[in-house]
Amino acid sequence: MKKIKIGVFLRIILYIIVILSLIILKYTNIFNIGCYIYSRTGIYCPTCGFTRAMKAILNFDILSAIKYNSFFTLILLPIFTYLALQDIIIITYNIVKNKNLKSYVDIIFGE
Repeated sequence: MKKIKIGVFLRIILYIIVILSLIILKYTNIFNIGCYIYSRTGIYCPTCGFTRAMKAILNFDILSAIKYNSFFTLILLPIFTYLALQDIIIITYNIVKNKNLKSYVDIIFGE
């Protein structure tokens, strides 16, 4: 069996943490703490509505997600989802087939 690089191992751990966080977000209100910048300045920051948008997406309510934070919902989420899925598929393929293909995440971070 091929030895897994430390960067690949850390990415696998990160993906597990993200998936567990999404499960926690869907079924609890633990992340409902509000925006620190908005509460102090009254100005919306670029991530205002991110948690509500993510929760709406997890409940398949895309219109509400766009209303909460359209930049995240329409631009960032599709890009991050594509990169993560492509990376997971390449990591799995490399482990199973004992190959050394590079994902876009490998290329971006120079691994």
